[in-house]
Amino acid sequence: MALEVKGLFKKYEAQVAVADLSFTIEKGSVVGFLGPNGAGKSTTLKMIAGYLEPNAGEVILNGVSSHKDPIAFKKMIGYLPEANPLYEEMYVKEYFSFLASIHKIDQSAQRIEEVILQTGLKPMQHKKIGALSKGYKQRVGIAAAIIHKPALILLDEPTSGLDPNQLIEIRALIQSLSKDAIVLFSTHILQEVSAICSSVLVLHQSKLVANTLIHDLLKPSQPAVRVVFEEEIDTFLSDEFFKNLNFVQVDKHALVIKSNDLTILKKEILNYALAKGLNIQALQTQEASLEEIFKLLTH
Repeated sequence: MALEVKGLFKKYEAQVAVADLSFTIEKGSVVGFLGPNGAGKSTTLKMIAGYLEPNAGEVILNGVSSHKDPIAFKKMIGYLPEANPLYEEMYVKEYFSFLASIHKIDQSAQRIEEVILQTGLKPMQHKKIGALSKGYKQRVGIAAAIIHKPALILLDEPTSGLDPNQLIEIRALIQSLSKDAIVLFSTHILQEVSAICSSVLVLHQSKLVANTLIHDLLKPSQPAVRVVFEEEIDTFLSDEFFKNLNFVQVDKHALVIKSNDLTILKKEILNYALAKGLNIQALQTQEASLEEIFKLLTH
């Protein structure tokens, strides 16, 4: 079982939303889909779901082409859009019965019970959807996406706006879904990717700039140190000392600096701070964080 995306291209008048996008995902994968606002993530998910027609390219799921056999293709997909459209006047269990009838699910009552238990909705099954909290509404949206046992589950910002407890529960739910399907979800929360993903896709300015395992993405291509100053660093980054350094600014106080000789680099940093009268709070060897890698890829 695999998802193959081949040369997807989408243009809105003069603006290119997605440019020649290609990748493959195998069954059992939870893949994080990252990128700045406007990078093309939601457009890509809509094209993969068959909701939006690409200008070029195709998507193949388990050998079925989205272009050649769109009905059979869409039957294998579960999709939770970012807006999570729900019939809020319906009761939770009533809504699932409605969806089961649309999908023509055999033994629908049994499947509805399975989905309710899987998504933790048993206490809410007899309530109106409109009366639920955002966290439970997200669960209803995910349940609606998986009720027909799809081969591919697409989730667009599934954890947006959830509290910490809800985040932990939805993370565990997303991970459990990969046992029987491919899971591809977009998010702005980088911690989500570190917590539950096996691999990551990164879009920037409509193009794919990374397609790799999380472990390989975080593997340092060059040794680095993280230095945290007590003072804000924006005012002195233009100094001669920094001009020949390979660094990423993490925040107002911290830098990650790469070098092939960290011993010499650390001495130089300490000498510089002493000469400038700066206070160093931390100076340590480390791998780059996902936030720093993301910053490098999308700038």
